[in-house]
Amino acid sequence: MTAPVLALLALLVASPLTAQELTADQLAQRTLRADAFAWEGAKTRLKMVLHAKGGKKSERAMEVVARRHHGLLQTMVRFLAPKELAGTAFLMREKAGEPSEQYIYLSGLKRTRRVVGREREGSFMGSDFTYADMQRVDPKHTINKRLPDDKVGATETYVLESTLSKASGSAYGKLVTWVRKSDFVAVRTRFYDRKGKLVKTLYARKVKPLEGKPVVVEARMQSENGHATELIIESMQRRDDLDDSLFTPAALERF
Repeated sequence: MTAPVLALLALLVASPLTAQELTADQLAQRTLRADAFAWEGAKTRLKMVLHAKGGKKSERAMEVVARRHHGLLQTMVRFLAPKELAGTAFLMREKAGEPSEQYIYLSGLKRTRRVVGREREGSFMGSDFTYADMQRVDPKHTINKRLPDDKVGATETYVLESTLSKASGSAYGKLVTWVRKSDFVAVRTRFYDRKGKLVKTLYARKVKPLEGKPVVVEARMQSENGHATELIIESMQRRDDLDDSLFTPAALERF
C-alpha cells in the first residue's frame, strides 16, 4: 500500500467499492486509490500544528498543489507562515519504476537541494511526518495481509497489515491500517520500525464530503515520543488545469 501521507493528501480521500469480500491486495488497491487525484489535480490550503512533548505548540500555514500526471503523482508544498518559513517549498515527483524525485527550497538560504538517501527518513520541517512519508511505496515491495475486522469507536473497519521489504527503501517494517468499510477511508494507521516497535499512529479526526468524495479534513500524527502533528484542511479546490511549470525545481524559488 502507499506510504502513509502520500504527498500529504493521498490518504485523505477515498473511492467506493461495492464488493464486500476483499482480498488483502484488493483492499490495498482500494486504499491506494483513496486520493484527491481522481480529479487530476487539486489546490489545498492547510494548517499544520506542532505539539511538543511539554505542551508547547506552534502553527504553520501551507499551500499544496498536486496532480496525477500520466498516472504519477506530482506535489508542490509551499509554506506561507510563519514569517521565517514563508517561501520554503518542497517538490515531489514520482518516477515510473524508480524512486521519486524530491527537492527542498530553503527560503532563508535561497538555495534548492535534492533530498536523497537516508535524509528522507528525517523529519519534514520539524513535524512528525518524514520526507519518505510524502511518497508511495511500490506495491511489489509490500506483502499485504488481512487481519480480523475491527471497530474504531462505533465505526466498522477492515484491518490491513502491510509488511515492507528492505528493497522498498522505507524505514518502516510494517504498517497496520484500519479502513472504514462504508467508504474506504483509512481512519487509523500504525507505523512500526524494522524491529517491530511502534513509532507513531496517524488518526483521521474529521471527515467531510467534497464533490461526492469523503475527505479527511483533520488528521493527527501521534509519535510515541510524545510529539504530535495535526493537519487541518482549510480549503480544497479541484484543479484539472495545473501547468507542468508548477512542478519543476525552478518553480520552488518563485514566491
